[in-house]
Amino acid sequence: MSKSEIRSLIGKIRGASALKGDQLDQAAVLVRRVFPKMPEPGAGDVVGQLLHMVDVCLPGWTIQLTGKASEPDGHWRCSLRETRGSDEVEVIGLGTGRTVDLALLEALLHVAEQKAAV
Repeated sequence: MSKSEIRSLIGKIRGASALKGDQLDQAAVLVRRVFPKMPEPGAGDVVGQLLHMVDVCLPGWTIQLTGKASEPDGHWRCSLRETRGSDEVEVIGLGTGRTVDLALLEALLHVAEQKAAV
């Protein structure tokens, strides 16, 4: 597992206007190397799938999603934390994006990068 592969994908989705299907597939492969129970992406609601992926990979974690919906470009922020409210949490995933799915995916990728072996 290479942290550089995860960083490369984060770089590709950061600032994107929309999440491409192949990027979600690539993310699933990379995250599965760290979290083997990562579900396969399917057709349909991408945000729902990403929330399910976070739930499976990071059970008990807090998902905080804030944003300002403004078509065509929203301003979304997502944080994933092991516990709620503590600034001393060892692993925190942070993501931003024009859409909710981009913010969620970036946050999940940051957690996977931190937990990856190499």
